[in-house]
Amino acid sequence: MKNLLLLILFITTQITIAQSNEALKGNIETDSITARYHYDKGVDKMNSEEYEGALIEFDKAIALNSDVAAYYHNRAYVKDYLEDIMGAIEDYTIAIMLDPYKANAYNNRAILKSHFSANMGALQDLDRAIILRPDDAGYYNNRGVVKQELEDIVGAIEDYTKAIELDPNDGLYYNNRGFCKQLLKDFDSACMDAKESERLGYDAQELIEDVCD
Repeated sequence: MKNLLLLILFITTQITIAQSNEALKGNIETDSITARYHYDKGVDKMNSEEYEGALIEFDKAIALNSDVAAYYHNRAYVKDYLEDIMGAIEDYTIAIMLDPYKANAYNNRAILKSHFSANMGALQDLDRAIILRPDDAGYYNNRGVVKQELEDIVGAIEDYTKAIELDPNDGLYYNNRGFCKQLLKDFDSACMDAKESERLGYDAQELIEDVCD
């Protein structure tokens, strides 16, 4: 009879554990659904430029489900707008840890790092972004800016040139390349870039005055 009682207790314990696990699973699923609700509200507020409200909603989403990269990515964007640069960098870092294949997270983190110093790892982030999305002209332009800050002028020109190859209709890229050519005293070529930049609608008048006769 003693053995029979032990067996009954064992079975009862197993059933209790199973029921607890089912309840826990249900709670997790409920939390995930609720987290997505707050995330969607945050996106709506972000799109309406209600950034403080968006931050509150993203905080709630992350408190309920801390395993979704997009929650951190968008909260980082909001923190950047609210001038919490270090907080934004931290959130992009978590987003990258959760999903290391999102090129935008590396690009955005690089831009924020460059606010402090290009030596903070901005170049490495942009290298990674370009590996993940090699056809994005903006990434090459951004890496060119970082290289320019690091005084790698030739490397910057190469990146601006690649940006122009990918998107020849953005005057910013011509202006940036023209400025670097000016630094190398290649004034004729810088002037050509400045005029093309102006033709495409970018305000390159200052560069034109500096490098064109």
